[in-house]
Amino acid sequence: MNAVTGTYRLIYEEMRWILVIFSSITILISAIYLTIGSLFNIGFTTSLFGPIYGGVCVLGAIGFTTIFPIAIGLGSTRTQYMKSYYAISSLMVIGIISILNIIYFAFYLLREQGLHSLSFFHPANLFSPDYHVFYYLLIDLMIGFLLLGLSSFITACWRKLGTRNFLVLFFSINILITYLFTTTNLFSKIAPFLFEHTLLTFIGCGLIGVLLHLATYPIMKHISLTFKPVQS
Repeated sequence: MNAVTGTYRLIYEEMRWILVIFSSITILISAIYLTIGSLFNIGFTTSLFGPIYGGVCVLGAIGFTTIFPIAIGLGSTRTQYMKSYYAISSLMVIGIISILNIIYFAFYLLREQGLHSLSFFHPANLFSPDYHVFYYLLIDLMIGFLLLGLSSFITACWRKLGTRNFLVLFFSINILITYLFTTTNLFSKIAPFLFEHTLLTFIGCGLIGVLLHLATYPIMKHISLTFKPVQS
């Protein structure tokens, strides 16, 4: 097995377990909801995307924590690793989001048959109150890529800067953003546009996530295999 194939295999095997674990959690929660709703004839609104979105964040972070030093230590170049990581992590996001939407569709069919009266809160409800397969899948994918990009970019910055410097930068940016929003009424100015063009907003978020994901390449290209120590 050459270095290229080995890198793909290593990343795939690690991320496959994440997909299986978080998908299994979601399926288990779905079964519990369905059992309660069917046996007791209770109709309620709940959410189902939490474990899946959490799994996407883990997919973004694990690539630069546990897998990266192992792959480089086994002979992969940083460039080859990043190419493999981008490809497999993106496919895993598509896979885990597809599983979530298969569950949504199954619940929709069962509800149409009168087997339960459950409903799910979903970000797509901001666009349309009714269930639409395409909008649910598209918006979930956009949120998935946003979470993947954010988690991978934050993890890459953490590795590059070290814990102390990263926390200083992180909280400084948060304070700056909070100041801008509270003193300039920035949110009230952009909120009408965001809510009026909900679908476009989600697509924009997905594109931002893709750009953040790709922006990790120059950060990780020459990074050390070990975390920077916390300096006192």
